[in-house]
Amino acid sequence: HKSCSSSLVTSKQQRIAYNIMTAATTAASTSPRFGYWVAFFIFSTITLGATIEAQAHTDRLSPAAQSNQRYAVACATILFLLSIMVVILHTKPLLSSIILGTKIEGFIILVLITFWTALVAIVSDTRHGLATDSSGSIANGNLYYFSWAGLATGVALLTSFLRSKFGFDLGGELRSRAERLQQWVWAGMLGLVQMGSSARLFDNHCGQQTGLGEAEIGTITFCRRCQLGIVIGIFTAIFSVAIVGFKLGVSRNGKLPWLFTAEIVLSGMIAGGQAGSVGFLTGQEGPAAPLNNLYYSTWGALAVGLVLVGSCVENWSTAKSSLRDGEEGVSLT
Repeated sequence: HKSCSSSLVTSKQQRIAYNIMTAATTAASTSPRFGYWVAFFIFSTITLGATIEAQAHTDRLSPAAQSNQRYAVACATILFLLSIMVVILHTKPLLSSIILGTKIEGFIILVLITFWTALVAIVSDTRHGLATDSSGSIANGNLYYFSWAGLATGVALLTSFLRSKFGFDLGGELRSRAERLQQWVWAGMLGLVQMGSSARLFDNHCGQQTGLGEAEIGTITFCRRCQLGIVIGIFTAIFSVAIVGFKLGVSRNGKLPWLFTAEIVLSGMIAGGQAGSVGFLTGQEGPAAPLNNLYYSTWGALAVGLVLVGSCVENWSTAKSSLRDGEEGVSLT
């Protein structure tokens, strides 16, 4: 009897495993984004749990902080419910055909990205006491990192949807339109994050109505370094947007002879400015001394700036050698 019972249990477990594998295979064949949706569901689950836990243990009890904490929990709950709904739909071919691969899926992805952006902004704010503490350092690693991971997955979902639905490959476009275009886009985004993070820290710790305790008001050095981060971030974003605009114009209207020179000058200014400011921003009294958005964006912008300078120098050296050898048709843009 025992052997019969154990064989029945084993047979039942095998059928369950087979059904799960069949559902996963069907889902993967139904949509090329099934893996992204599963990752999205995992990140939203972790983020929801971390948000609820952070809210329960926070020391920020002002009405404004509690209101934003509730908004964060609401955003995380909506993200969790939408993601699990789409994952379940992947296992139901009849229902999935109504949403997956249609404009409804695109709309859901846009809604998710909107809520993820709001969630990241709320949990990263020192005034709300969720993912960061009063100094701006990361207090809840799960909430901080998985909220950013969810946002990145949302962007990946959107690019995959645009590629499969409309044939628009965003990554391929950035790589094929012009050399270094992708790096300039990254520099612009990092500059915006650097500027926004510095401005928020300045408002929180240096403004007239910070909403924080007197002991958390920033020193003069801290506030001036926040202003430095704002300025560096603005110039990085403006220079990058200008180059991206000109590079997109080049692919349509022909070459601009002075564009490569502008790239060398502006990439050098970005790398030099970031290198000069990184010590002030990430130093002991700097706003990026703790691990936070400003810390990562500052070092990221410096790394991208150095990559741009290296690429420009490499192109210049190659063109110079080609001209010396009498070759023609060398392009620097």
